[in-house]
Amino acid sequence: MKKIILGALALLNLFSCSGDEKIELIAPEKKKLVTMTYNIHHGAPENSDVVNLANIAAVIKNSGAELIALQEVDVNVPRSGKVNQAAELAKLLGMEYHFSKSIDYNGGEYGVAILSKYPLSNKRRELLPMPTAGEQRSIALATVTLPNGQNIEFASTHFDLNVPNRTAQAAYLNQMSATLNKELFVGGDYNAIPSSSEMLKLKEGFTLSCMSSCPLSFPVNTPTKAIDFVIFNPKAANSYTLVSSVALLGQYASDHLPVSVVFQYE
Repeated sequence: MKKIILGALALLNLFSCSGDEKIELIAPEKKKLVTMTYNIHHGAPENSDVVNLANIAAVIKNSGAELIALQEVDVNVPRSGKVNQAAELAKLLGMEYHFSKSIDYNGGEYGVAILSKYPLSNKRRELLPMPTAGEQRSIALATVTLPNGQNIEFASTHFDLNVPNRTAQAAYLNQMSATLNKELFVGGDYNAIPSSSEMLKLKEGFTLSCMSSCPLSFPVNTPTKAIDFVIFNPKAANSYTLVSSVALLGQYASDHLPVSVVFQYE
């Protein structure tokens, strides 16, 4: 009988201790994705013909950017030394790249590009609609495999200078996003401020990378316009949270300031 009582007391004590213990649930650590959009002006500062890709590379490296959308990229153009600028920047930074030609230019090519710290696959080039006369624009698009194995779509583009073309290009991106039905981020020089009609059209399918305000990125020395963004579609917004968006002041390697945009994800 004594053994039974002692056993019951031990069991009661076990349950009492278990009730007092605090079970701490540890939330999964958030991961950070640092993106950038940067109109590099073929590697030359404002009002200068001196091309220096090392300066562009240093700006990108110092920012910690992992995915970069570049605009105004030369490939084998005499003014920039007949260098494949996308390939050279990738080499300087130890990254992968994808270039999309928008136009033939002076014996070479001119367009937009992606740089990525992570593997790229399914690289594509698409021409944007041009309902009125203007300089042909394109989009460089690729699948990025992040360190956790997740895939996202990342792109770079550069909208036209006139409103009808920009409006058509905004509608094109909206349709492309809906067709893809995947997490899509598009860094670009959109040549339009957030309140413009064409950007309102774009916001039907995307969120702009603006926090309390949109970072002023052009012109480089005394920026007065917010025209450079990393936009993201509803699929991306479900899994990625925008935590910061800033123009990196004091960076004069181009005629635009680079815009760094940081997201968090699980």
